[in-house]
Amino acid sequence: MSQARSKAKRGKGTPLIIGVVLVLAVVVVGGAMFAGGGRSSSAPIPVSPTPLTTESVQSSLAGYRGKVVILDFWATWCGPCRMEIPGFITLQNKYRSQGLEIIGVSIDPITPRGNPGGAPAVEPFMRSSGINYTILMVTNPAALSGYDISRGIPTTYVIDREGKVIRTYIGAQSMAVFENDISQLL
Repeated sequence: MSQARSKAKRGKGTPLIIGVVLVLAVVVVGGAMFAGGGRSSSAPIPVSPTPLTTESVQSSLAGYRGKVVILDFWATWCGPCRMEIPGFITLQNKYRSQGLEIIGVSIDPITPRGNPGGAPAVEPFMRSSGINYTILMVTNPAALSGYDISRGIPTTYVIDREGKVIRTYIGAQSMAVFENDISQLL
């Protein structure tokens, strides 16, 4: 009978020990991810060949912590926006392996113009332009919360690895302007 009690006591403590080990494992792994920003700054983030709809640009950027980000608000019908895109393609190719991510935010769905206009215009434009970076589309103005595009597009934000806005540009800029900014942050 005493052997049965001894086995019963050992059996009751096993779930507690397993629980403690699991909690410690989660703390260690979580701490390592937090210290490293949750993602290696050199690991590229997969780019979708089609635009991704977002309800919040700020929330969508959370996955880019640890990266230098050029966040460009644009539209397919905007001439100056279209002029900047080849430079962004070049910068993405040149600096992606060093931790640069360019993210375009199309406002076409909330400001449709042309034929086709709105969201249907974005994917064909991406393909024909050879866009090699992530394109988000906003379907309502609330998704822009935290970013002011009221003075016109393109409006472009340069964001450091911690998610802090370093520079804001209104109107088209040359590739050299962005290259100068990111060279200080990479």
